[in-house]
Amino acid sequence: MKMIKMKYRDFEFEVNPSEVSMKLTKNISKTDFTNYGEKCEEINKKGAIISGKGYFVGEDAMNKAYALVRVYNKKGSDFLFTPFCNPKKMLFTSLEIHYSASDSRVEYSFEFTQDGFEKNENYDFGYTVALEGENLFDVSDRTGVEIQRLVSLNDFGDLFAVREGDRIWLI
Repeated sequence: MKMIKMKYRDFEFEVNPSEVSMKLTKNISKTDFTNYGEKCEEINKKGAIISGKGYFVGEDAMNKAYALVRVYNKKGSDFLFTPFCNPKKMLFTSLEIHYSASDSRVEYSFEFTQDGFEKNENYDFGYTVALEGENLFDVSDRTGVEIQRLVSLNDFGDLFAVREGDRIWLI
């Protein structure tokens, strides 16, 4: 399977960051009842936070870091593409850069915060994400894309090798 590269605005990571995580949280209301315990109730979901770290190496490591800083300095939100979740409209909220002259290495860490929260984020980026228990036949049924097309666009090697969360290219 082809793994997509992480991308935000016009910056595409040549190599995906070494660590990426997504934090999802909810606002919860807690009410204490004397002699009966506590009742918890979900109020709403908060936007996702995607963070991580990685490094650039080689003679052009500083140029890549400067390019990332330029993207960080742009105002507003845009879609963040990561190898592990659907694209989300995010704000680039934190960037830290560390330079090591001895080995031409620039380490970075970042944080993106979801811009707003939509219950059904339906954007057409030319792919879908496999649901639990699906194979390529199921995806073909769900999306209306012919099975031969799915096989030619994706590198699964087997129609049943699809796992939940895999990106399946449709166009």
